[in-house]
Amino acid sequence: MESMYLPSQLEKYVSELYKSIGIIQPYDLDEKTIAEKLDIYVVYTKFRSFCELSDDCKLIFLNDSLKFDDLKRREVFFHELGHLLRHCGDQTKLPASFRYLQESQAKRFTAFAAIPHHMLTYIDFTQKRDFIIYEMQETFRITTQVCMERLDYIQNKILNKNTPKIYA
Repeated sequence: MESMYLPSQLEKYVSELYKSIGIIQPYDLDEKTIAEKLDIYVVYTKFRSFCELSDDCKLIFLNDSLKFDDLKRREVFFHELGHLLRHCGDQTKLPASFRYLQESQAKRFTAFAAIPHHMLTYIDFTQKRDFIIYEMQETFRITTQVCMERLDYIQNKILNKNTPKIYA
């Protein structure tokens, strides 16, 4: 699979960031560890989940209800981590089109952060789709939705690489 698939710049960024803080294998993908190594405070709140960066203080606020749903909590954590590391400013003050763009970027970041490129070797991509998704979910402890999005992204990149380009 490695020779068939070239990571995007964002995938490389996530993998290099993780490697630099010792996140090497799926077992290392722990929200508390990642937050601690990146000097991020995680706070539970009764409000919606969000993140904030102020005066070199990085905060991720997670809704209290996520304490009881490990997979969804991880998904939301990685989503907010994407905003924290890749975006600046108050999203509520941005035009709708920019908010939509940032949400799309954070969603893509979520899949890359939850199932990083340098850990794809832990998945047997020769199996059927349902098994691959199941294996991703078990290995990376993330929601089925994120696993499906990640697998779709990988398969689309491989297909696009191997599809002849026709120019008019």
